[in-house]
Amino acid sequence: MYLNFSFLNRFAPVLLQGALYTLLISLAALLLGFILGLLVALMRRSNHKTLRFLGTAWVEFLRNTPFLVQLFFLYFGLPELGIHTDPIMTSIIALGINASAPNCEVIRSGLMAVKKGYYECSYALGYSSFQTFQYIILPVALRIAFKPLTSNFINLILTSSVVFSITVNDLMGTSKTVAARTARPFEVYIFIMLAYCVFTFILSFAAKAIDRKISINL
Repeated sequence: MYLNFSFLNRFAPVLLQGALYTLLISLAALLLGFILGLLVALMRRSNHKTLRFLGTAWVEFLRNTPFLVQLFFLYFGLPELGIHTDPIMTSIIALGINASAPNCEVIRSGLMAVKKGYYECSYALGYSSFQTFQYIILPVALRIAFKPLTSNFINLILTSSVVFSITVNDLMGTSKTVAARTARPFEVYIFIMLAYCVFTFILSFAAKAIDRKISINL
Protein backbone atom coordinates (compact mmCIF):
# COMPACT_ATOMS: atom_id res chain seq x y z
CA MET A 1 0.00 0.00 0.00
CA TYR A 2 1.25 3.49 -0.85
CA LEU A 3 -0.18 6.92 -0.13
CA ASN A 4 -1.44 8.95 -3.07
CA PHE A 5 -2.78 12.46 -2.49
CA SER A 6 -3.00 13.41 -6.14
CA PHE A 7 -6.80 13.61 -5.77
CA LEU A 8 -6.30 16.98 -4.08
CA ASN A 9 -5.44 18.60 -7.41
CA ARG A 10 -8.67 17.40 -8.97
CA PHE A 11 -11.11 17.73 -6.10
CA ALA A 12 -9.69 20.75 -4.27
CA PRO A 13 -12.54 23.09 -5.40
CA VAL A 14 -15.16 20.57 -4.24
CA LEU A 15 -13.49 20.10 -0.87
CA LEU A 16 -13.13 23.87 -0.48
CA GLN A 17 -16.83 24.32 -1.14
CA GLY A 18 -17.58 21.68 1.48
CA ALA A 19 -15.34 23.49 3.97
CA LEU A 20 -17.19 26.74 3.28
CA TYR A 21 -20.52 25.02 3.95
CA THR A 22 -19.12 23.70 7.23
CA LEU A 23 -17.98 27.19 8.20
CA LEU A 24 -21.32 28.76 7.22
CA ILE A 25 -23.36 26.19 9.15
CA SER A 26 -21.08 26.43 12.20
CA LEU A 27 -21.17 30.24 12.36
CA ALA A 28 -24.95 30.40 11.96
CA ALA A 29 -25.41 27.67 14.58
CA LEU A 30 -22.95 29.52 16.86
CA LEU A 31 -25.13 32.64 16.77
CA LEU A 32 -28.35 30.68 17.33
CA GLY A 33 -26.80 28.58 20.10
CA PHE A 34 -25.47 31.66 21.88
CA ILE A 35 -28.82 33.49 21.80
CA LEU A 36 -30.74 30.43 22.97
CA GLY A 37 -28.10 29.66 25.59
CA LEU A 38 -28.31 33.20 26.98
CA LEU A 39 -32.11 33.07 27.13
CA VAL A 40 -32.14 29.68 28.86
CA ALA A 41 -29.43 30.84 31.29
CA LEU A 42 -31.62 33.80 32.24
CA MET A 43 -34.56 31.42 32.66
CA ARG A 44 -32.52 29.25 35.01
CA ARG A 45 -31.51 32.34 36.99
CA SER A 46 -35.08 33.62 37.16
CA ASN A 47 -37.04 33.99 40.39
CA HIS A 48 -40.06 32.34 38.75
CA LYS A 49 -40.26 28.61 39.41
CA THR A 50 -41.95 27.91 36.06
CA LEU A 51 -39.17 29.58 34.07
CA ARG A 52 -36.50 27.81 36.12
CA PHE A 53 -38.22 24.47 35.55
CA LEU A 54 -38.53 25.04 31.79
CA GLY A 55 -34.89 26.11 31.53
CA THR A 56 -33.70 23.09 33.50
CA ALA A 57 -35.89 20.73 31.47
CA TRP A 58 -34.52 22.20 28.22
CA VAL A 59 -30.91 21.66 29.26
CA GLU A 60 -31.41 18.18 30.71
CA PHE A 61 -33.37 16.99 27.67
CA LEU A 62 -30.71 18.16 25.21
CA ARG A 63 -27.84 16.82 27.30
CA ASN A 64 -29.42 13.38 27.64
CA THR A 65 -30.42 12.73 24.02
CA PRO A 66 -28.00 12.02 21.14
CA PHE A 67 -27.47 14.85 18.67
CA LEU A 68 -28.05 12.50 15.73
CA VAL A 69 -31.51 11.65 17.08
CA GLN A 70 -32.30 15.35 17.47
CA LEU A 71 -31.11 15.99 13.91
CA PHE A 72 -33.18 13.15 12.46
CA PHE A 73 -36.24 14.27 14.43
CA LEU A 74 -36.06 17.74 12.90
CA TYR A 75 -35.31 16.51 9.39
CA PHE A 76 -37.58 13.47 9.15
CA GLY A 77 -40.09 14.10 11.94
CA LEU A 78 -41.18 17.71 11.45
CA PRO A 79 -42.33 17.18 7.82
CA GLU A 80 -44.94 14.80 9.23
CA LEU A 81 -46.36 17.85 11.04
CA GLY A 82 -46.30 19.92 7.86
CA ILE A 83 -43.08 21.78 8.75
CA HIS A 84 -40.55 21.54 5.92
CA THR A 85 -36.99 22.89 5.96
CA ASP A 86 -34.02 22.32 3.69
CA PRO A 87 -31.03 20.26 4.95
CA ILE A 88 -28.77 23.25 5.59
CA MET A 89 -31.39 25.15 7.59
CA THR A 90 -32.25 22.00 9.52
CA SER A 91 -28.55 21.50 10.33
CA ILE A 92 -28.22 25.06 11.60
CA ILE A 93 -31.33 24.77 13.77
CA ALA A 94 -30.35 21.36 15.16
CA LEU A 95 -26.76 22.41 15.94
CA GLY A 96 -27.90 25.70 17.45
CA ILE A 97 -30.45 24.04 19.69
CA ASN A 98 -27.99 21.37 20.75
CA ALA A 99 -25.27 23.95 21.50
CA SER A 100 -27.64 26.02 23.61
CA ALA A 101 -27.45 23.53 26.49
CA PRO A 102 -23.68 23.74 27.16
CA ASN A 103 -23.72 27.46 26.32
CA CYS A 104 -26.44 27.97 28.92
CA GLU A 105 -24.37 26.34 31.64
CA VAL A 106 -21.26 28.35 30.73
CA ILE A 107 -23.12 31.67 30.63
CA ARG A 108 -24.96 30.85 33.86
CA SER A 109 -21.64 30.11 35.54
CA GLY A 110 -20.29 33.43 34.28
CA LEU A 111 -23.30 35.27 35.70
CA MET A 112 -22.91 33.52 39.05
CA ALA A 113 -19.21 34.45 39.15
CA VAL A 114 -19.94 38.19 39.08
CA LYS A 115 -19.53 39.48 42.63
CA LYS A 116 -22.27 41.35 44.46
CA GLY A 117 -20.04 44.41 44.58
CA TYR A 118 -20.71 45.05 40.90
CA TYR A 119 -24.44 45.19 41.59
CA GLU A 120 -24.01 47.44 44.62
CA CYS A 121 -21.76 49.88 42.76
CA SER A 122 -24.18 49.99 39.83
CA TYR A 123 -27.17 50.69 42.02
CA ALA A 124 -25.20 53.35 43.89
CA LEU A 125 -24.57 55.09 40.56
CA GLY A 126 -28.30 55.17 39.88
CA TYR A 127 -28.56 52.37 37.30
CA SER A 128 -31.80 50.41 37.09
CA SER A 129 -31.82 46.61 37.36
CA PHE A 130 -32.04 46.25 33.57
CA GLN A 131 -29.28 48.80 32.96
CA THR A 132 -27.11 47.05 35.54
CA PHE A 133 -27.54 43.75 33.74
CA GLN A 134 -27.13 45.22 30.25
CA TYR A 135 -24.10 47.46 30.79
CA ILE A 136 -22.24 45.86 33.69
CA ILE A 137 -23.20 42.30 34.64
CA LEU A 138 -23.61 40.74 31.18
CA PRO A 139 -20.37 42.17 29.70
CA VAL A 140 -18.38 40.99 32.73
CA ALA A 141 -20.05 37.56 32.70
CA LEU A 142 -19.37 37.08 28.98
CA ARG A 143 -15.72 37.98 29.41
CA ILE A 144 -15.49 35.34 32.13
CA ALA A 145 -17.31 32.81 29.95
CA PHE A 146 -15.42 33.57 26.73
CA LYS A 147 -12.87 30.78 26.97
CA PRO A 148 -15.31 27.92 27.69
CA LEU A 149 -17.69 29.33 25.06
CA THR A 150 -14.85 29.02 22.56
CA SER A 151 -14.43 25.37 23.54
CA ASN A 152 -18.15 24.87 22.93
CA PHE A 153 -17.76 26.44 19.48
CA ILE A 154 -14.93 24.07 18.63
CA ASN A 155 -17.07 21.13 19.72
CA LEU A 156 -19.87 22.51 17.56
CA ILE A 157 -17.60 22.55 14.51
CA LEU A 158 -16.56 18.95 15.13
CA THR A 159 -20.17 17.90 15.75
CA SER A 160 -21.21 19.52 12.46
CA SER A 161 -19.53 16.63 10.63
CA VAL A 162 -22.65 14.58 11.45
CA VAL A 163 -24.94 16.69 9.23
CA PHE A 164 -23.77 14.87 6.11
CA SER A 165 -26.26 12.17 7.19
CA ILE A 166 -29.13 14.41 6.00
CA THR A 167 -27.50 15.03 2.59
CA VAL A 168 -25.63 18.23 3.46
CA ASN A 169 -22.51 18.59 1.29
CA ASP A 170 -20.30 19.92 4.04
CA LEU A 171 -16.65 18.96 4.42
CA MET A 172 -17.50 15.48 5.68
CA GLY A 173 -20.23 14.90 3.10
CA THR A 174 -17.96 16.06 0.28
CA SER A 175 -15.12 13.86 1.52
CA LYS A 176 -17.36 10.79 1.34
CA THR A 177 -18.15 11.61 -2.28
CA VAL A 178 -14.47 12.13 -3.08
CA ALA A 179 -13.54 8.88 -1.34
CA ALA A 180 -16.10 6.97 -3.39
CA ARG A 181 -14.99 8.52 -6.69
CA THR A 182 -11.25 8.10 -6.11
CA ALA A 183 -11.31 4.77 -4.24
CA ARG A 184 -8.73 6.29 -1.87
CA PRO A 185 -10.65 6.54 1.42
CA PHE A 186 -7.53 6.24 3.56
CA GLU A 187 -5.87 9.31 2.06
CA VAL A 188 -9.13 11.27 1.88
CA TYR A 189 -9.93 10.83 5.57
CA ILE A 190 -6.35 11.55 6.60
CA PHE A 191 -6.65 14.85 4.76
CA ILE A 192 -10.05 15.61 6.33
CA MET A 193 -8.80 14.86 9.86
CA LEU A 194 -5.82 17.15 9.32
CA ALA A 195 -8.10 19.86 7.91
CA TYR A 196 -10.32 19.75 11.00
CA CYS A 197 -7.25 19.75 13.28
CA VAL A 198 -5.65 22.74 11.54
CA PHE A 199 -8.89 24.72 11.63
CA THR A 200 -9.58 24.05 15.31
CA PHE A 201 -5.94 24.73 16.28
CA ILE A 202 -6.08 28.11 14.53
CA LEU A 203 -9.36 28.90 16.26
CA SER A 204 -7.95 27.85 19.65
CA PHE A 205 -4.85 29.99 19.17
CA ALA A 206 -6.93 33.04 18.19
CA ALA A 207 -9.29 32.48 21.13
CA LYS A 208 -6.40 32.31 23.60
CA ALA A 209 -4.99 35.57 22.24
CA ILE A 210 -8.38 37.28 22.58
CA ASP A 211 -8.91 35.83 26.05
CA ARG A 212 -5.61 37.32 27.24
CA LYS A 213 -6.80 40.73 26.04
CA ILE A 214 -10.25 40.65 27.64
CA SER A 215 -9.63 38.59 30.79
CA ILE A 216 -10.41 40.29 34.06
CA ASN A 217 -9.66 39.59 37.70
CA LEU A 218 -12.73 39.56 39.92
